[in-house]
Amino acid sequence: MLIATDRLLLRPMVADDAGDLRRIVTRPEVGRMLFVFPPDWTLAAAGAFIEATAFHGAPPFRLAITRAGRFIGSIGVGAGDEPSIFYFLDPVEAGQRLGAEAVHGFVDALFRHYPMPALGAEVFQDNPASARLLERIGFRKTGAATHSSAARVEPAAIWLYRLTRKEYKAA
Repeated sequence: MLIATDRLLLRPMVADDAGDLRRIVTRPEVGRMLFVFPPDWTLAAAGAFIEATAFHGAPPFRLAITRAGRFIGSIGVGAGDEPSIFYFLDPVEAGQRLGAEAVHGFVDALFRHYPMPALGAEVFQDNPASARLLERIGFRKTGAATHSSAARVEPAAIWLYRLTRKEYKAA
């Protein structure tokens, strides 16, 4: 699956992305906003993760977010009838609305190619930028919960989001 936006290309992750993937998700300010990446995550673990989350035609999968051929983040979708999406960008790319561009393009492609009635997302409450991004795209806050992160000492509060196919406004 390839998804082109104005400034980005979302493409399957490859083994050569492992170093950049690891470099980004082990940054404390990134890892603590994600669920699965511990601070001591290894390059070998990054390679195994890329293999385990590869695109095989249908969810679940993850894609690389690239700009001018450079890996700057990742975006993915889980399994199930109403799967969650997840994403991150390298903090050096912040403030350019690249996250919104990637998420909008990804959500658009998911709704065009798969029959899912809705998508979900979960965001740590101390990550308001990600919450605003989801809301700009049309996700509605539906509740709150607590979740663990491999990069946090204790579980923390999250917001739950949902976007239905009917509510979505295509890019």
